[in-house]
Amino acid sequence: MKALVTGGAGFIGHHLVNLLLDLNYEVHVWDNLSTGKLDRVPSNVNCTFTKLDLTYDVFPKERFDVIYHLAAPTSVQESLENPSKYEQGCYMATKRVLDWAEKTKVKSFVMASTAAVYGNPASFPVSESNQLDPMSPYAEGKLRAEQLMAAYHKAFRINCTALRLFNVYGEEQPSSGSYAPAVALFLKQFEAFKPITVTGDGLQTRDYVYVKDVVRAFEAAGRTASPNFRVINVGTGEELTILEIAETFGGEIIHVEPRVEPRRSVANIETAKKELNWKPEQSLISWIETNK
Repeated sequence: MKALVTGGAGFIGHHLVNLLLDLNYEVHVWDNLSTGKLDRVPSNVNCTFTKLDLTYDVFPKERFDVIYHLAAPTSVQESLENPSKYEQGCYMATKRVLDWAEKTKVKSFVMASTAAVYGNPASFPVSESNQLDPMSPYAEGKLRAEQLMAAYHKAFRINCTALRLFNVYGEEQPSSGSYAPAVALFLKQFEAFKPITVTGDGLQTRDYVYVKDVVRAFEAAGRTASPNFRVINVGTGEELTILEIAETFGGEIIHVEPRVEPRRSVANIETAKKELNWKPEQSLISWIETNK
């Protein structure tokens, strides 16, 4: 199998690249290195890197069996401040890759979408049929990209899968900035012997899924043979409060100002189990205990 990973020098992307190489794929990585790191791309005879921006660069003349499309800006806060960047990076970049995929007769197209498309759900656990209510330009861009994938499947019979990722954590996750992911930020604070900063009362819940479990879902989605379009939640089906996570690290906890965010989040993952024969293997609490 010959695979393309856009954003393959990023946090999730480079874990996917390593998995694919372990499974004897020929892997090509496209990344503009705006947030990705070149040293994450393996020095491997079966891995080729191209520095490329999906929003304006000319794509190489290559043909792939499967495209894993992970390249996109991902900050909800930044999308509120710079929505045009997310229009280009989430929607228009996806359109350019889909146009190219159709012309080169790619068999399978898998995109990293987000649970943020659900907004503030009224029922739990959240299933793929839940009402969609994106609350940021980031979530709106991802939802429009999903809708574009559905249209390309209908018109060109490309096998398209959008994986709606819940809260991903794991090795080499970025930990800087006020909107850094909680687990990465807490680990950084713990290792620096600083108090752990919990937003609001800390009773908001999230569904945290391990990055190496996530990339197994990507690989499985790319192997589907029959042409279809589908959206699939990737989470654990278990929710933890932010306070529970902070307390697992131990030490001093301080509470900071709350922000506007969903109060609860937990995935229904029955579709992933059925469609991908996939389930998560790593729990967040045990990962923290091992890595702190």
